[in-house]
Amino acid sequence: MQDQTEKPSDGISYKPPKSAYLWLAGIFAIVFAVIYIALVLFVYFVKTGDGLLGMNNAEAYSLYVFVFLFFLVALYIYFIVSRKELLFSLKRIGALMTIFTFVVVLNIVLIAFNPYLVCVSLASMLVLPFSKKSDAFVLNAFACWISSFVLIASLNQDMFPAIAFTLLTGMLCGAIATYTFPSNMTRIVALLRTVVAGIATFAVYFVLLSTYRLDFRPFLDNVMYIGISVGVEVLLAATLEPVVEWIFNLTSDFKLTELINHKAPLIRRLSTEAPGTFNHSLAVANFAEICADAIGEDPYLARACAYYHDVGKLNNVEYFTENQAGYNPHDEILPEVSAEIIRKHATDGYELCKKHRIPEEVARITVEHHGTLPIMYFYNKAKSLTDGEVDMDEYRYYGEIPTGKIGAIIMICDSAEAAIRAMDNPTGDKVDKLLKGMIDERLKLGQFDNCAITMKDLTAIRLAIVGAYGGLYHKRIKYNIKSGGINV
Repeated sequence: MQDQTEKPSDGISYKPPKSAYLWLAGIFAIVFAVIYIALVLFVYFVKTGDGLLGMNNAEAYSLYVFVFLFFLVALYIYFIVSRKELLFSLKRIGALMTIFTFVVVLNIVLIAFNPYLVCVSLASMLVLPFSKKSDAFVLNAFACWISSFVLIASLNQDMFPAIAFTLLTGMLCGAIATYTFPSNMTRIVALLRTVVAGIATFAVYFVLLSTYRLDFRPFLDNVMYIGISVGVEVLLAATLEPVVEWIFNLTSDFKLTELINHKAPLIRRLSTEAPGTFNHSLAVANFAEICADAIGEDPYLARACAYYHDVGKLNNVEYFTENQAGYNPHDEILPEVSAEIIRKHATDGYELCKKHRIPEEVARITVEHHGTLPIMYFYNKAKSLTDGEVDMDEYRYYGEIPTGKIGAIIMICDSAEAAIRAMDNPTGDKVDKLLKGMIDERLKLGQFDNCAITMKDLTAIRLAIVGAYGGLYHKRIKYNIKSGGINV
């Protein structure tokens, strides 16, 4: 359980463990070694010629070390300053840097054949499904800058358009592929994004050559190579995304869609073995999706987390109220035993998720959705059975408090759904009052101390639940059932 859900950046200062900075440096050292080996092989096997810099091989080796170190140091600073929250999820950084390394090495290999084969927007296409748009743009820009420097060091002056092409199209097409389409993409939108980036690649090259040479012939000479490059980007973007997703067990919109499919193994077990918990999870998911959208979080991730937050109940289905049909086994056992069974569903859920390779972002919610809250029903029951003092800590969940806004959302929606369902004649005002007390209690107990949720977010979540309550729990018209049919 070392990898944690990525913590949203909301102006709150986090202090990642010092070891995270060392691990990140280790990742960058591996990236440097792999790409530098590719550069050495490129210089050794591909004749560099005079190049724009007029270097021999020994000079090329030295300059590559200096320039590439400069790029990596700049990228390292970007992560530890602007994306510090990723230091809580080194697995995700590992995935992003693996993509970056692959794209740079691929471009070095392609340059050996023809400078116009460079994949100028591949990095952004592969990074975007797994991280923020800023990461996709920055990593794509760095990949293009490194590729451009390789071209500068190896090409003669008459091939200057190839260098300008890589720089210009890398920045423009990277921006198009990153920012012109929504992050929550369907597969058809992902394909359309790639096609638009490809069209932009042709357009930039056409304008560049027609302006630089005032002649369309060079464009026609190299258009085949650019077409191959665009085709390679389309193919690799479609085939490598699920590979990265599987190797690093990360989430994308496509993966989240698969997780909430009712035929997914754990969800199917919930629906057949614990139908009460299953229906509760669906209701929580409806609340969570609306709340996530209200505060700018990923609604797909929120829904998936809600689906899986109670899967640990599968180990003791009959001990949870929503699955009981009149008989309650807790009536026959001691309150401390009951508390142990109830709180164990959090850690049991995490183990089930890891067994079924559920991504960490979703799996962690199982141990966070109750935080370290006390189980008051059994605590009070224990107090009523003894004249001595009862230690409340023995009746707390031994999970972890939420580390991200999604975890806080699930914590609130989980309790809210159960409490609203248990209310007699709930109204909007009653629900609002209930939620205010529930949120205040969790604030006092420090349940949101480890995530970046704000009071503004909590207010938006409360209002979103109150608004959704009318749609999920509205009163229905009463039907008069008579022989011969149903009369309204």
